[in-house]
Amino acid sequence: MPEQLLTILKICLLILLYLFFLRVLRAVWAEVNGPKLASDAQPVAAQVPAKGRARSPRSSRRSAMPTKLSVVEPPERANSEFPIGPEVTIGRSAGCSIVFDEQYVSSVHTRVFAREDQAFVEDLGSTNGTWVNGVRAVGQMPVRAGDRVQIGNVILELR
Repeated sequence: MPEQLLTILKICLLILLYLFFLRVLRAVWAEVNGPKLASDAQPVAAQVPAKGRARSPRSSRRSAMPTKLSVVEPPERANSEFPIGPEVTIGRSAGCSIVFDEQYVSSVHTRVFAREDQAFVEDLGSTNGTWVNGVRAVGQMPVRAGDRVQIGNVILELR
């Protein structure tokens, strides 16, 4: 009987070890590939007007200070809007200002805050990162109205 018990424990330990390795591989894969991006996300370079070129009406609107976040994706939550105060935290935790109960959103994922008439996005050490217009946010990244912030599979637009 004790030998059978040891065999069962060995098998359980191996299963746990394999599950651990699979989880590590999944985390590395997600880090290398990043989250799925929306098909209409534009790279940052495409949004900066060239020197000497006249600004379009859309780009002049983008320079305004954003006052709210609007959900673009997922479709079931599209057009939900959240006001941006001096600081807004986004995550799964009930203590966050904006709560998204999504698989790839961390407990306290990111924050959006204003300082000196400029809005910033800061990733708070989330597993899947925060993306602004398809570029991973590192540190405090300045944002403007019209920019898209991706948190897991949730895409928000600053307005």
